[in-house]
Amino acid sequence: MKKVVFILSAFFLLSASTICFAAAPAEAFLDDTARRISSLLKSIDRDISKAAGSFDKGDAAGTGMREAVRDLCAGKTYAIDCSFVNAKGAMEIIEPEKYRRYEGTNIKDTPAMVRFYKKKSPLFSELFTSIEKYQGIVFVYPVFNKKSEFVGSVHLLVSPELVVGEALKGSKPEKGLGINVLQPDGTNIYCSDPGQIRLNVLKSTEYKGFHELRELGKRIVSEKEGSGTYRYIQPGTEKVLKKTAFWKTVPFYDSYWRVVINTEGRQP
Repeated sequence: MKKVVFILSAFFLLSASTICFAAAPAEAFLDDTARRISSLLKSIDRDISKAAGSFDKGDAAGTGMREAVRDLCAGKTYAIDCSFVNAKGAMEIIEPEKYRRYEGTNIKDTPAMVRFYKKKSPLFSELFTSIEKYQGIVFVYPVFNKKSEFVGSVHLLVSPELVVGEALKGSKPEKGLGINVLQPDGTNIYCSDPGQIRLNVLKSTEYKGFHELRELGKRIVSEKEGSGTYRYIQPGTEKVLKKTAFWKTVPFYDSYWRVVINTEGRQP
């Protein structure tokens, strides 16, 4: 009997050690990925706040203001366009040039702007379809003149998957690790499996039948950090694997992204 107990104890210790060993690379990669994304978001904050600072006079659109908007977009491979929106909600300046036809368009009633006008503080939106017909997210920064009067806002419209891709340049994950970045409603704004980008872990039919994944998705949406197991299809195959996910939160402005690292897993 003692021998059986000893063998079982050894088995469970070995299993626990294996799990811990497998978790270490994933958790280390999670920390590095979250740090990289946070660093890039902070650089966006520096750039957009600098652009907003150049509008402190609240003058009509002029050469200097257009240059500030153009500079905000310069060098950002993930940027769709940049703009200055006046206090009435009209897009007064848009760069690059190919989007200038939208100047004068009023966007005050769009969901992001309705949210922005409530507090007139920096905003980090979720996915939406812009007037330029792109599905992206927007960073909005308020502009006040020297009298502290609100005169408008500076906008940076981006493709979120390209933002994350830029942050991950030079990153070298170990084989078998995948990445998902979710916005608050559970939508993948980035995934190392491109076929899952824009899918919502709680609603998309592609996840129908994967109860464990849906339940874990609810936890990821509601909990700032954690880990859990689930079963899902291995990318590029029809093979269902058991996987482990680790996640943490990258906050920014009035919102956040959940960064998830998942292991390749094994057949259940």
